[in-house]
Amino acid sequence: MVLNRYRENVKGYLEAMVRPLAKIGITPNTITVLGMLVSLLGAYLFYLGEPRLAALVLISGSLVDALDGTLARMTGKVSRFGAFLDSTLDRISDGAVLFGIALGGLADWRWVFLTFMGAYLVSYERCRAELAGSGKLDVGIAERAERLLILIAFSLAGVKYVEYGVYLVGVLAWITVVQRMWAAYRRLK
Repeated sequence: MVLNRYRENVKGYLEAMVRPLAKIGITPNTITVLGMLVSLLGAYLFYLGEPRLAALVLISGSLVDALDGTLARMTGKVSRFGAFLDSTLDRISDGAVLFGIALGGLADWRWVFLTFMGAYLVSYERCRAELAGSGKLDVGIAERAERLLILIAFSLAGVKYVEYGVYLVGVLAWITVVQRMWAAYRRLK
């Protein structure tokens, strides 16, 4: 929610980056898949116990992830399937990163699991509430961008800090779950 406020500020930069991609015929869905593959590489680096390198990869993956929507809008290729694909692959990326952290022994698997559940519920609640007629339910303290930024920051700090990043992301995700539940209740009752 917090980072979404800054989208307009970087719109021009993103458009400048996607212009060459549009000229050579790269599609938004190709960018979406590429972003997921980069995130999977980051997850693998967490598994190998390389959180700083994983964080750097996730930074580049976040940039790639920001380009697909911009490319779709610029080329007139916005589609419902593209939005669905983007959302689905984002969930795969998020899960893979958390499981890479758990499998790499960088955080207790129980905390990772609770964080995973909270992160997925944040997305599920929005989708389900909007389908029920809530209107756009983009409320809450920690949407995907904030959660990813926290994991990146703590991972850049080093191996012993990754677990604290997972704790913080988990707590913020569950706070967001409650915030969205409350907002959905007020809109849909």
